[in-house]
Amino acid sequence: MTQRVADRLERTQIEITDLVVAAARRGDHASIGAIGAASFRRIVAFYRYTGVSPDVAEDLAADAVESIITRLPTLRKASAFDAWMWTIARNRLRDHWRHRKVEGAREPATPTPDGPEDLAIIHDEHQRVRKALATLTLRDQELLWLREVIGLDYRAVAERVECSPATARVACHRARTRLHRAYEQYADRIN
Repeated sequence: MTQRVADRLERTQIEITDLVVAAARRGDHASIGAIGAASFRRIVAFYRYTGVSPDVAEDLAADAVESIITRLPTLRKASAFDAWMWTIARNRLRDHWRHRKVEGAREPATPTPDGPEDLAIIHDEHQRVRKALATLTLRDQELLWLREVIGLDYRAVAERVECSPATARVACHRARTRLHRAYEQYADRIN
């Protein structure tokens, strides 16, 4: 990197101070640009640190910066900008993870088989799971259905089965353990 480029980068990396935030809240375009550029770099670095791919990190950061700039007039104190910015960035990341989890739940439960051998393996696997599920109580089956298939959180499961969220979490864990044991016992009998 040449010295001229390094000098230009150093000049563009403006520290976000209370004065810059106050000027941006009043509509100063240079301050808004400075906040946007500095926030974007910091947020992308944060998203990359959490394991998000570079493209997704830049997309999420752009959305977060847009939200920061459009909501800037609602910021009460300029001194609270940093915490406020990180709250918006963190919420965007949580929304991204939440949407990915929901989209993943819509994928088919079984992959499409490539041939007759794969079809036989999938059929055998389904038979084992069905046999293992049949050994569980109706309550365990219901808990597993609500939690694993529908994807409800423990609070929603607790409302459905009328217990506390902590009890629902423990009951789901125990039902999963019983299913795993039953599956292994059925698999051992076949082999």
